[in-house]
Amino acid sequence: MALDYLSELPLPRPHKHETRRFPEGFLWGAATSSYQVEGGNDNSDWHDWDRIEGHTTDGAAAGAACDQYRRYEEDFGLAASLGQNAHRLSVEWSRIEPREGEWDMDEVVHYRRVLESLRRRGMKTMLTVWHFTLPKWFAARGGWEARDAVRLFERYTAFLARELGDLVDFWITINEPMVYLVQSYGIGVWPPGRKGPWPVLRVFRRLVRAHRAAYRALHEALDRDGRRVQVGIAKNVITYVPYRRQSLVDSLFVRLLNRLFNHQFFRKTKHHHDFIGVNYYFHYRIRYLPTKISQFFYEVHTENREVSDLGWEINPRAIFNALMEMNRYGLPILITENGIANADDAKRPRMIVATIKEVYHAIRAGVDVRGYFHWSLIDNFEWEKGYTGRFGLVAVDFATQQRTPRRSAYVYQEICRENGLPHTLLKFIGHGIRW
Repeated sequence: MALDYLSELPLPRPHKHETRRFPEGFLWGAATSSYQVEGGNDNSDWHDWDRIEGHTTDGAAAGAACDQYRRYEEDFGLAASLGQNAHRLSVEWSRIEPREGEWDMDEVVHYRRVLESLRRRGMKTMLTVWHFTLPKWFAARGGWEARDAVRLFERYTAFLARELGDLVDFWITINEPMVYLVQSYGIGVWPPGRKGPWPVLRVFRRLVRAHRAAYRALHEALDRDGRRVQVGIAKNVITYVPYRRQSLVDSLFVRLLNRLFNHQFFRKTKHHHDFIGVNYYFHYRIRYLPTKISQFFYEVHTENREVSDLGWEINPRAIFNALMEMNRYGLPILITENGIANADDAKRPRMIVATIKEVYHAIRAGVDVRGYFHWSLIDNFEWEKGYTGRFGLVAVDFATQQRTPRRSAYVYQEICRENGLPHTLLKFIGHGIRW
């Protein structure tokens, strides 16, 4: 028979209908940062910066933000009701040390109450020491360019360890150091708005030393009775591919950018990480443009690819590559941020399902992923984008501060409660399921 050869072919793999289970104890949470959600902070360098015309896309200052400084109980109650067992947040340096060497103990008590609120709900806490904003007095000294910046940051970190350490499960010393370098000193759209290669190099060295010092300070203060505190950074990991796969020069640029942006900070801070924190948002196709030296990657808009409300390409599959890339360090990995700006929530449920499916595949491939924190729990102030980017699982009406869980919040809730990806949710990524 002409089709006899078909009997020689291997049988197709069985179609799985059971839930794709994650490891026991996997952390399912969401993330926020203090300045972006708390509101009412006039001691930060961002307080003056975002009030200058042209510094935010929509002309909005942070102002009251989400008023989470007062509404944290409501927000954490929402997170717990949505099945989350962990939360990532930051504390605001400018509140805790409003003037150099002066600790505001009322603010320390406030943040203890915030952390205790999470503890009461049985949620693991991941605390970020520094998430982009600086006290005005520190910025006035030169910020991260100041000679004593590392010493001051180490002192602040040690103070947090003493005052809050008993309530923290994981520590992030610095959020996205390379993003801060690019935004503040490369293109200058964040304070202090200084552009130039020498400030970039100088601040990079300071941030490397600051992480090392903070890492040591946290371990010295908190390692007790055989228990070792868990310390890392949250690193924005970008996946790069050559736009023209046959092009040697495109491939060389990919290797260069991957080394500089994704790995250089880790190379300089070797042996100062207990886990790798991965923030994943961006996937770039690199094309060498010899006539435009300032632009290295091909704009996704020219191909009409699917993008978020901020114009960022949506490519959840590439998080698998990001996790495999960071697995080279042989450390546990926590996905410390991942999400999209999507105000009408039409794309977010699909993005969440597709992303978590790729995380599952990475675990099956041998990557030690131990948690996933969605960005963000609630809509918030998005730096130079103002309020134009809505990342929240929970929508916020900034006029009334009303919180409303989006459809995606309930999709994520099902994943959290199942500790895995139920087969029925695959309908969001086009899987043929009968309703």
